[in-house]
Amino acid sequence: MRTVRTLVLLAVIVLLPACGRKSVPLPPIIEVPETTTDLWGYQDGADLVLSWTYPQLTRGGRPLNDLVRVEVWQLQLAPGQEQVGTGPAGEDLRRQLMLGRGKLAVRLEGESLQTATRGKSLTYREKLPEVSPGTSPPTLWYAVRSRRKDGTTSALSNFLTWQPQPVPTTPTSLVPEPRADGIALSWDPVPGVVYVVERRASKNAAWEAQPPIGIEKPSFLDAKAEQGQTWWYRVRSFVKTAMSTASPPTDSVEVPYPDIYPPPPVTSLICLPEPGLVRLRWDASPEQDVRYKIFRRIGDGAWDHLEEVFKGTEYADASPPSGVVEYAVKAMDVAGNQSDAVYCKVRSGT
Repeated sequence: MRTVRTLVLLAVIVLLPACGRKSVPLPPIIEVPETTTDLWGYQDGADLVLSWTYPQLTRGGRPLNDLVRVEVWQLQLAPGQEQVGTGPAGEDLRRQLMLGRGKLAVRLEGESLQTATRGKSLTYREKLPEVSPGTSPPTLWYAVRSRRKDGTTSALSNFLTWQPQPVPTTPTSLVPEPRADGIALSWDPVPGVVYVVERRASKNAAWEAQPPIGIEKPSFLDAKAEQGQTWWYRVRSFVKTAMSTASPPTDSVEVPYPDIYPPPPVTSLICLPEPGLVRLRWDASPEQDVRYKIFRRIGDGAWDHLEEVFKGTEYADASPPSGVVEYAVKAMDVAGNQSDAVYCKVRSGT
């Protein structure tokens, strides 16, 4: 029994010096940039345009605040060499081939990274290889990866596989027509394609595709174009397949769109007789910042102006004359253009 107590006491004495000692520090956590998973592209004339989401997080979910470079990798394969299997093993082989035999097509860093940024996306454009008549086009693999300031890189993204496609014919005879309901565009049809309309608000602004992408008829109404400024338009033919291809754009057309068109008239105007007053209600004109003119007359008499610049869509005439009273409402925009009048009649004072 004494022997056991002695052993326990010795164990306590041995352990006591260890109390308060710091444990061996763990190695720092290496934060790897998140892997891009949405790389996609389309052919614009003889160029391939790649697009993917701007990397913003690490794989651990922390903000990626020290991104210094995004790399675009490319591997060109001869016909028949593009099949490498499917599943995880095939993906691993693709990554090995890309890093072993592929080329670093571009480093997007500094100013070039800023230029490639489009909102929350990155865009890169490169010329596709020319294909001689009667020969099979090569297969191109593309992938991207991100690099932090400390040199840590993400894994390669999903792979985009591309073969140069025939370029569709560019539309011709683009004609604009400013109208009260928007700017109408028309052009000569191209067989076997759909169309994409692009618009910009100044000569130095970026072109923006207008929805829908894939217009089936050779015409388009831009009902969202604001009056009082100038717009520029161009159109492309577009082949929607697994490898979508757009033609070079038409020459752009400059379209001044002055505010000379009246707003749409009000709708659903009703006159409601109440004791001692007549209440008018209507649905607003869809144009923004419109005001309303309100008129009244008895029988076939002259019109009285009750309101010149009324802001609401409900008006109470607190002193209506007795008899059959007719009311009229006009919408007026900020430029002073007036819509057609809308009328309603009511019997008052009986």
